[in-house]
Amino acid sequence: MESVSDTTRSITDHANGQVKNFLDNVEDLTKALKDVDAPDIAKVRAKVKIALAAARSAASDTASQLRDQAQEVGKRVRDQAQEYTKRTDTYVRDNPWQVIGIAALVGLAVGIFASRRYDD
Repeated sequence: MESVSDTTRSITDHANGQVKNFLDNVEDLTKALKDVDAPDIAKVRAKVKIALAAARSAASDTASQLRDQAQEVGKRVRDQAQEYTKRTDTYVRDNPWQVIGIAALVGLAVGIFASRRYDD
């Protein structure tokens, strides 16, 4: 079973791959246009190069932030699960007969519902 962190990492990696492919395609386009000598094309190519550098930096920063957030969420979920586990363990140890009674009632209810299904 994948953890929250693993799932987020795979989604982030996929999104980064898509952004990287797009940026590579734009970069290839600007390289293809470098042979065109029109002054307007040169200006556009320079602006695109600057925008590409900014986009790559922003994509990298966003991926890093998402990874950090996913790790933080995963840690909080783990901490909460451990806290609930401790509380449940303490309750069971402090009230063993109540837990046995609850388990017996749940077992009885499941047995009754299961037998009704087979009788119909």
